[in-house]
Amino acid sequence: MEQIEGAKNSDLGLISTHRNALMGIAALIICYFHEFLPAAPAGTFLYDAEDFIIRVSFYGVDVFMLLSGMSVACSLLRKPSVKTFYLRRAKRILPFYFLSGIVMILMGKWVVSDYFLNIFGINFFIKHVDSYLWFVIAIILFYLAAPLYQKLLVKFDKPVLTYLISFAGWYVISLALTGVIRDDFFYAIGRMPVFMLGMLLGNLITTGVKIKYRFAFWTAVVTMFIIGWIMSYMQNYYSYIYLFGTILSVLPRVCLGFSVPYICAGLLDIIKFKWIGKVFEFFGSFCFELYIVQKLFDQSIHYFLQANNIWGIVRNLIMLFTLSAIAFLSSRAVNWCVDKIACSLDINKQNK
Repeated sequence: MEQIEGAKNSDLGLISTHRNALMGIAALIICYFHEFLPAAPAGTFLYDAEDFIIRVSFYGVDVFMLLSGMSVACSLLRKPSVKTFYLRRAKRILPFYFLSGIVMILMGKWVVSDYFLNIFGINFFIKHVDSYLWFVIAIILFYLAAPLYQKLLVKFDKPVLTYLISFAGWYVISLALTGVIRDDFFYAIGRMPVFMLGMLLGNLITTGVKIKYRFAFWTAVVTMFIIGWIMSYMQNYYSYIYLFGTILSVLPRVCLGFSVPYICAGLLDIIKFKWIGKVFEFFGSFCFELYIVQKLFDQSIHYFLQANNIWGIVRNLIMLFTLSAIAFLSSRAVNWCVDKIACSLDINKQNK
């Protein structure tokens, strides 16, 4: 993504400057959460520490949601055509997503009816959000609502207040729906405040808003990071999730979804080894595909390694490199085909 105007030399705009690298970091965190196993011996302090870090790494999705919301807001501000916005998002998401369902059929995991029930989100609504790639259906729903929310942020000319009111409204509605809709829906809609926060940041960065008090800003970032980890510990080990409605389920996602990208961006901005950012940007270039490839092939790779008694760090690295290689190569192939088809359609339109 091109750098956002107003982002350069701005603390607030750091996540825009390093957005592609942060997308790669988010993808690696998600892969770590889904695919890694503790490498230290069970019963040791290192094993418990690894287990906790893996459990808390759900925030990789929240980092992705925040960055996606920021990108959406910037896109709508630059080119407010809703049609163009939807077409671009559809081109980025749907081809690989639809193809993944075909792969599921070829692997014998689905029949044709499963394809339509899962790919079009029917099972998402009538069975369970995790029937197949809940994240894709959730982000599509957020994209559908994004233009309306963007209008609210612009119209009232007080984007921060608009976000806070929207967050409060979301919380009241979620409380009212508790016990009415399935509990697993909260797992998906709990990411909406993070996505809306990303859209708020996109508006602030694009309009050139600067941080007046740098020390206070970075103190708040670090404080949110610590609070996010403490609350995540409470969730994972003491089940303090639905106390006060869904607020304890959402706050750690907001805290970590906001603080982690800023801390990572700050570190990337000061390190001398710029190649590190390039490595993360590489993973960011196929982050969406890596998420889907995990769903398709992780079990097969895991059982193969298990059958060959490969465990520990070696096992985790093989999982990472194999899934990354498949995701990278398949993403390039699909993108090449999509670009060729799009180019062909444009040529046909011009000839007519």
